[in-house]
This record gives sequence, C-alpha cells and structure tokens, in this order.
Amino acid sequence: RIVAMEERLLKQQTLLDSVSKKMDEMAMTKKDEAASTPDSLYLKGLDSLKAGDVVAARDQFTKFLDRNPKHELAANAHYWIGETYYSEKNYEMAILSYQEVIKNYPGKEKVVAAMLKQAMAFNAIKDSKSAKFVLKKLIEGFPKSEEAKKARVMLKEIK
Repeated sequence: RIVAMEERLLKQQTLLDSVSKKMDEMAMTKKDEAASTPDSLYLKGLDSLKAGDVVAARDQFTKFLDRNPKHELAANAHYWIGETYYSEKNYEMAILSYQEVIKNYPGKEKVVAAMLKQAMAFNAIKDSKSAKFVLKKLIEGFPKSEEAKKARVMLKEIK
C-alpha cells in the first residue's frame, strides 16, 4: 500500500509540476503581449531615443509602424525615425522620414516640426534652394507657429 501511495503521490506531483509550468508560460505570454502593445512599443522607442541609443529607437519605431501603420502616433513615429537619422548626420534619410510625415499626415501636429527639421537637413547638405522652399511653405502654412518664427530667422541666415 505504501508503494502504491508513493506512486500516486509521484503522479500527482508530476501533474502539479506540469500545471505550474503551463501557468508560468501563460503568464509570460501575457507579459509579452502587454510589452508589445502599440503604446508600449512607441514608448520603448522614445526611451531608447532619450537614452541616446538611436539605432534601438529606430528599430522600435519601425516595429511600431510595421504593426500599427494607421495608429494615431504613426506620424510621430515617422518624425522620430527622422530624428534618429538626423542625429547620425544621415540627412538624406532624415529628409525622407520627415517627408513621410508631411505628405501622409497633413493634419498632425508633427508636420510643422518635420518641415523645419527637413529644411535644416536640406541646409546641412548644402541644398539651400530646397531648404528655402520648405521654410517658405512652413511660414505660409503655419505663420503663427513657433517653428515659423525659427524658419524666418533661418531663412535670413541661408545664402
């Protein structure tokens, strides 16, 4: 009888271990799902950017956009991708990222900032004609914005 009870206890312990393992796996899956919500992906990108890890930030924002192309923060994510390129002095890629914001998200607040940064990137690659064009469009379209004030100053400085 003792041997039979030990065998049943062993089976019960094995079953308990199995259930415990499945519960741990489910908890990890839930945690992973929570970690990859659109907002958390976006915030991870911002955190990486603030920490100075522009490559990781760009990866997070790209992943965010791949999974959530129509999310309300998509314009911001494109803008921040532009910022990562700008900070690396990869001005051509920055210009393209800022253009995504300007072209595809006309009503979003990041458009004005993207225009200013795009003009700054054009100026950095010595394309003053394009820089002036973008600055003038910014001033015409958003005359009362802070960026328009900066654009006016920048326009005077560009030869």
